[in-house]
Amino acid sequence: MLEALIPYIRPPEKLIADLPVIGPLKLQVFGPLVAAGVILGYHRCLHYAKKKNVDEFLVRDLMFWVLVTGFVISHWVSVLFYFPEDVAANPLVLIMIWNGLSSVGGFFGATVGFAWYLRKQKQPYLVYLDMMVYGMLVGFTMGRLGCSLVHDHPGSVVDASHFLAVGPWPNGEYKFDLGLLEFMFLVPLTLYIHLGFNWVKARPGLLSGIVLMLYSPYRFLLDGMRQSDARYLGLTPAHYATIVLFAAGIYLVFVRKPSPEDFVWAKDSDRIAAEQAAKAAKAEGKPEPAAT
Repeated sequence: MLEALIPYIRPPEKLIADLPVIGPLKLQVFGPLVAAGVILGYHRCLHYAKKKNVDEFLVRDLMFWVLVTGFVISHWVSVLFYFPEDVAANPLVLIMIWNGLSSVGGFFGATVGFAWYLRKQKQPYLVYLDMMVYGMLVGFTMGRLGCSLVHDHPGSVVDASHFLAVGPWPNGEYKFDLGLLEFMFLVPLTLYIHLGFNWVKARPGLLSGIVLMLYSPYRFLLDGMRQSDARYLGLTPAHYATIVLFAAGIYLVFVRKPSPEDFVWAKDSDRIAAEQAAKAAKAEGKPEPAAT
């Protein structure tokens, strides 16, 4: 029998502190990769905004709220739906944001911050949604690389001769590593969206719809390989979420028609022109133009 082509290697980790109540704080490879993903995704969003002439200042504020709500609710979904026994044992785990994240919970949390901020600013949703998906693909791919390195998403037990088998795991079994399988899917998807898809000229919502349609079925398949996660009526929380996301993708690509309001977003060129006019008026000693 052939041994697994992909060995189970656990990167070293360093204990930073063992705090009372909170517990151990560890430096792992996962954290730096997630941080790098957030930074790269942030800059890709700014790149998108520049190409599409979206107000950069508004984009920066939007991303702040998306990151805050995304990480907080991602953690809550992880512990409440996947590990409720941890909450029962120590309710303070709810504030330990670093201790467990759910990708589907992150999507939901990001959506909460996204919708709240844009509604407050009276902005159309779709161009900003495309921007967030464009940047998120980079950050999410980096995060899944981290997942694959720390092996925190074990899948089905398989024969060691399977070309995607990872092992042996600490218990001696050979399994699929779902983080690795998702990373392998996200790399070509991200490259296609960033380099092969003409997102600059695409109508608002099309980029997001395509990504949702491609990602959701694959993620649904991967969640069917999970072994230890809580299930509700036979499905994981991510199963139900991916069904909704796939339906949203179908709607954005095939059903929804563009409307004039989709293109009325805050333009960066308008902001720059207003700033220049204000500076010119100040230099000449005239009252600054009223904000619009």
